[in-house]
Order: sequence, then structure tokens, then C-alpha cells
Amino acid sequence: MDKKIIKNSLFFSGSQIIARFIGFLNFIFLARLLSVPDFGIFVWVLGFVYNFYPLADFGLERLVLRELPRKPQKAQFYFSRLIPLRIFLSIGTVLVCLLAATAMGIGKQKLLFIFLFSLTILPQNLIFLIAAIKNSQEKAKTFSILTILISLLPMIVGITMVLTNQSSSLLFLSFFSSELLILLILLSQIQRLDLKLAWKLDISFGKKLLAQSWPMACLTILAVFYLRISLILTGKLLGNYWAGIYGAASKFVEAGILIPQGLALALFPSFSRLLVKNKKKLAKIYQKAILVLFLLSLPIAAAMYWGGSWIIPLIFGQQYQPAIPIFSLFGVLMIFFFTNCLAGNIIQNSKKLKKFIPWAAANFLVALMCGLILIPKMGIIGGVWAMIGGEIFGLIINNIFVFRILKTKVNNHETI
Repeated sequence: MDKKIIKNSLFFSGSQIIARFIGFLNFIFLARLLSVPDFGIFVWVLGFVYNFYPLADFGLERLVLRELPRKPQKAQFYFSRLIPLRIFLSIGTVLVCLLAATAMGIGKQKLLFIFLFSLTILPQNLIFLIAAIKNSQEKAKTFSILTILISLLPMIVGITMVLTNQSSSLLFLSFFSSELLILLILLSQIQRLDLKLAWKLDISFGKKLLAQSWPMACLTILAVFYLRISLILTGKLLGNYWAGIYGAASKFVEAGILIPQGLALALFPSFSRLLVKNKKKLAKIYQKAILVLFLLSLPIAAAMYWGGSWIIPLIFGQQYQPAIPIFSLFGVLMIFFFTNCLAGNIIQNSKKLKKFIPWAAANFLVALMCGLILIPKMGIIGGVWAMIGGEIFGLIINNIFVFRILKTKVNNHETI
């Protein structure tokens, strides 16, 4: 791996580690201040809404990361046409999120919280449009700064709300107000990023984009629902208390997987080029990266597996001791998360992407069915076993597809 890849990986991983650490501190504060059921409501609402974030993006971020490294001169062209498209997608996603919550029979209070937090979709969708364009140019600094700000500012505003005894509604609204402020600051500095703030409603181009991005959107949506299905099922089947217990332990997983996600994001533009130009080199980089991620996962997995009995009470307090067994089992899951994160880079850049969607759906259904069976029988630990089953299935099918892609002859991809 060359120096630029290593540098960008450090930027991406470092910024996300810092951002997740900030968010983790925020969760510790809230977990200790709120009751376990109230904390369960908080993590459940966030987990539910986060499932719909990929619908607002609709695979456009990955499409930008795939196309602009090949056509860097079109950055402004994409930017001006993606602004209205992402606004429309954001508004539609908020409506879909509310309809899904209503269909599940969510109570009025949770429904209000879901609405308030879902408002963050609009500013964040535009923020990460800019970040995606800079990422496609392999300029990681913009994304890194935005990642940290998106965690830091809501934490400051949210803690202020809690300390001043404001309502829970304002706690959820603090996320929207913070990200809106970040967006406004970013737009005021847009020329420094070599972009111009312009709005171009190009329906024909938008249709072409969505026609190419929908397979990526399907995969991302399935992946995000997959990651949070156990939390959603736990809250629905076992109640707010156990959702709080599960949510406390799962925060460590969310923080840990940012390391492989950062590497995957940094490698995506390079994978896009190499898949077209040099599959042998791509195969070598893929194998080396998998080995590096496997080795990185081992100390994290060991710390979680053997350290749960003192980490959970120390961080969250004695009231979260029921989270210790699932926290330890999450350590095993981390190994699979690390080693299974890079396959998507190759699959999403290939012409076999559409053929992979049914298998991704099958992977989600495996985790869903395991959760529906195991959680009622085993409690929250059944949710972790469901995820392990899903990861084993995913590891097999992902690498079968990667092997097939890397063995096919090099052909140029269709471009917009």
C-alpha cells in the first residue's frame, strides 16, 4: 500500500476514532444521568433513525467515490446537480422513517423523538456530499474535520440541555441544530474547497445517477439495518430496559468498527481504479489489508472478551452489569466485523453488484431470523449470536463474490 493510502487511512480512522470517542463520552454521560429505560429509549430512537440514513444518500456517496477519481474535472458538475437531488431524498427519507415508525405501532412520545432526530438527515446529507467529493480527490482533511465536528457540537449542546433540565425533545433537537450550524459554516467557506455553491435541477442527470446508485443504496441500506437489527428487535421484544443494556454494550462495537471502516473508505477510490486497470495488484492489496485488519482486531477482541467484568461497571456504572456477558461476546463478533469490511469495496465497484443484492438480502434475513428465534429464547445475548451467525454467512458469500470478480477479465465500467 502506498503512502497516500496509508496517510488517508490514518486521517479517516483517526478522525472517526476521535469522533466516536467524543460520542462515546456523550453516551456515558447520558447513561449515568438517565435511568436505564430512558437511556434505552434514547439509543433505540437513534438506532432506528440511523437505519434510514442510507436511504437519504441512496448510494450517491459511493457513486461519487467511484466516478470522480476517474473524472476529477467533473467535481463542480456533480456538486451542483447533487444538491437538489439530496435535498429531495432527505425529505422523502424523513417521511418514510415516520411512516415506518407509525406502522410498527410506536407510541406518540417515541414518534415525536424520531421526527426530531430524523431532521438531522437533511443537513448531514449535504455535509457528506461535500466530504464525498473531497474524499474522491483523496483529500481526507475535510472529511476528518467534519466527522469530529458532527460529534463534538451535538455533545456540547446536548449536555447543556440535560444540565439545564430541558425536555428530552430538546435533547434530540440538539443534533439537528448542531449539524445545521456546521452546514452553514461549511457553505460559507465553500470556495476554499474549490467548489461553488450552485443549484442545478437536472432531472435527466439525476435519473442516470439513481439508475446507477440504487444497487449501492440497496446494499448500504441492508448493511445498516443488519448492523442494528438486534438492537431494534431487543427494544421491540424485550422493552426499553434491555434496549438500554444492549445499547450500552454495543457502543463499544460501534466505536471499534470505525477502524476498519476508515481503512475501507480510504481504499475505495484506489480499489475503483485498480479494479479497472490492475486486478492483480488489487488482489494483493486486498489480501494484505485483510491480514492487517485481522491482526488489529485481535487485541480489541481480547480486551472485550476478558475485560467486560470491569470495563462495563467502570464506564457505565453498576446498573449496567447485565451487559457484561454480551459485551464479552461482542469481542468475538469484532473479529468478523474487521475481516469482513473490505469485500464491499470490490463488490460495489464491480459489474456483479446487482447480482450480489439477493445475497445481501439473504444475509440480512439470516440475522433477522436468528434474532427472532434466539432473542425470545436467550434474551439479549441471543441478539449477539444472531449477529455472529450473520457475519459468518456474510464472510463466506462476500469472498466468493470477490474471488469471482478478481478472476474475471478486466473491462471498463460504464460511466455517466
